[in-house]
Amino acid sequence: MKVLPGAGRSSDRPAPRARPAPAFAPWLAPALVVAVALAMRLWALRWQPFVTVDGTEYIRYAEALAAGRPFGSIFPPGYPLLIALVRLVLADRVLAAALVSLVCGALLPLPVWWLARRAVGVRWALVPALAVALHPELSRFSAIAMSESPYFLALYGGLALAAAARALPAGLALGAAFAIRPEALVPAGALAAGAAARALRGRLTPRTWALGAGGFLALAVPCWMWFHATLGEWTLTPKLGALKPVVREWRTDEPRLRAPATPRPEGAIETLVKNGPAAVRQYPSNALAHGRSLLRLWPAPLLVLALAGLARRRGTEALPLLHLAAIPLLGLSAQPRFVLGALPALAILATVPLAAPGRARAAAAALWVIGAAWCGMNLARDFTRPFDGWLDAQQKAGLWLSGVAGEDAIVMDRKPYVAFYARRSYRVMPDEPYDTLIAAAVGGGVRYLVVDQKIAEVYRRQLEPLLYDAEFRDRELRLELVYVGGREVGYGLGIF
Repeated sequence: MKVLPGAGRSSDRPAPRARPAPAFAPWLAPALVVAVALAMRLWALRWQPFVTVDGTEYIRYAEALAAGRPFGSIFPPGYPLLIALVRLVLADRVLAAALVSLVCGALLPLPVWWLARRAVGVRWALVPALAVALHPELSRFSAIAMSESPYFLALYGGLALAAAARALPAGLALGAAFAIRPEALVPAGALAAGAAARALRGRLTPRTWALGAGGFLALAVPCWMWFHATLGEWTLTPKLGALKPVVREWRTDEPRLRAPATPRPEGAIETLVKNGPAAVRQYPSNALAHGRSLLRLWPAPLLVLALAGLARRRGTEALPLLHLAAIPLLGLSAQPRFVLGALPALAILATVPLAAPGRARAAAAALWVIGAAWCGMNLARDFTRPFDGWLDAQQKAGLWLSGVAGEDAIVMDRKPYVAFYARRSYRVMPDEPYDTLIAAAVGGGVRYLVVDQKIAEVYRRQLEPLLYDAEFRDRELRLELVYVGGREVGYGLGIF
C-alpha cells in the first residue's frame, strides 16, 4: 500500500473552527418566557373591559398632563405620564392605560431573570422568570389601569442593575419606580444605606454611591417639586397619610361635608408623632392580615421554599421583602394587591433550594409543583372576573350621559365610574342625612345625582326611597329621574 507523504499525521491538518455562538443565544430562553408572559397578559386583558376606581384618576391625571394643566393628586405623576405618551397614538383611554400595564408586565420576567442569575445561576434563573410570567394575579394586574405593573418593572430593573454594579442606571430605574409608586422609597433607601456602609468600609467608592444616589434624585426631586406645585406643600410623599390606625368600621372613613376638627399633620415628623404609637400597636394584627393575603397569592409550599432560600441567601433580590415588614404600619385594608410586589423576590428565593445540589432538590421540585397548582386553582376564578366587578351598567349610563349633559356638568356619585364614562366632572357623594345631602348637591352646582341600587342598599341607605318609592320621588321637587339602567334582577341604577 502506498502511503502518501504526510498522511496519518493529524497535526498537519488544520483544526475545524468552532462556530461562535450567536450573540442573542443567552437571551433566547428569557425572550421565550417574555412571549409566554405576553400571551398570559393578553388572555387576562380579555376579562378586563372596564376601568378601575384608581384608573379613573390616573387617566384624568394623564389628560391633564397632556393639556399642560396642574392636577392635584396623592398619586405620583409617573404612571399618568406613561398613559399620556400612549394616548398620542391610541384614542381609547382605558385601553391605553391597560396597554402600559400590559407591556410592563410582559417585560417583567427579564429583570427577574437577570437578578436571579446571581442567586441561582443562569440555568435555574428561568424558574422564577417563568413563575412571574404565569402567575394569575400578576397577569391580571398587567391588564388593568393600575400602576403596579410599571412599578414592578422599574423596581426589579433597578435591583438587577444594582446587583450588576451599574450604579447610575440603577439609581435612575429606582427613581422611576418612585415616580410611579412611593413605596419604592423602602428598597431604594435600604440599598442606599447598604451602599453607604460599604463605602465607609472601603468596599465601594464614594463616586459609585454618588452616581446611584444622583440617578435616583434626578427623578425623585421633580416629583417632590410637582407635589409642592399641585398640593401646596413639601412632602416626601402625600401617601404618608396612610400611617394611621386601620379603619374597622367603613362608615368612619366615608366622606363628610364637614372636615374633622383636628388639623391634618403637616409633615413626616408630625405624622410619626401623631400616628406612630397607634401604628405600632396595630402592627401584629395587621401583619397577620397581610400574611393571609400573601398566602393567597403565594401558597404555603412556595413560601416554605422562599424562607429556606432566604436563610441561605440574603442578597439584593430580597430587598422587596422589606415592603412586607413595613406595610403593617399603615392603615390599609389587607388587600392582596398590597403584597403583590414581593412575589418576584419570593420566586427567586424559592428557587434557591431547587438550584442547590443534593437530595433535597427532589423535595423542592415537589413543593414547587404543589404550590404552583395550588396557586393556579386558588386564583383562577378571580382571573376571569373584572377587577372592580361588572360595570357594564355604569358604562352604558355614562355613555348615555355624555350625549345629553353639558360640558361643565358635575356628576355626584359614590364611585366615579359613570362620571368617567360620561367624561364629566366628578364629585364624591358625602355620607350625610338625606336632606343635607340633597341640599349640598343642589347648592354645590351638581347637575346629576347617580343612585346605584347596590350602593344604596349598603352605603347610602338614605337614598333608597328614590329607587323604591314612586310617591316619594313625586314629592321630591328638587330631583327628576332622567335615566334608569341596569335592569338585571336585583339591580338598578338611576340618574336624577
